[in-house]
Amino acid sequence: MLDGNTVLSLDKVVDVIRYFAASPQVTSLYKVKLMKLMWYADALSYKHRGFAITGLVYQALPMGAVPVGHNSIIDLSGVPCEEIDMGESSAYHFSLKEAASFPALSDADKYFLDIVIEKLGRMTKDQIITYMHKEQAYKETPLKSVISFAYAKDLQL
Repeated sequence: MLDGNTVLSLDKVVDVIRYFAASPQVTSLYKVKLMKLMWYADALSYKHRGFAITGLVYQALPMGAVPVGHNSIIDLSGVPCEEIDMGESSAYHFSLKEAASFPALSDADKYFLDIVIEKLGRMTKDQIITYMHKEQAYKETPLKSVISFAYAKDLQL
């Protein structure tokens, strides 16, 4: 149950990122927030359909759930990511201004993405981290361990 009963689809991963980045209801979409939105979308889909959208495997890190290999995800072709110099470090901002299609996503996939956008899209990074830290999935999973989708049944959404 670590992959949410879904074979990894990089096309879906890219389209999920693009879908979130294209939404005017998702504010300040930086990497930390994006990773949480992706986890919530996959977990919500799993909770209602018995399978995740992307097939990503997530682990518990200090700021919440993050896909294994998250640093490689932003380098995938088609991901609208811009590295922003923040002085001592850099941040990764995701934005999609032009009209876009999302051929890898079904209407049902978009339905779950829209629920996540509606509930969490306007949250700040710190708000979504706090929200994530209240999830059973996060509280019950040891740091750096893989999060089981079995916890989706207890999802706050």
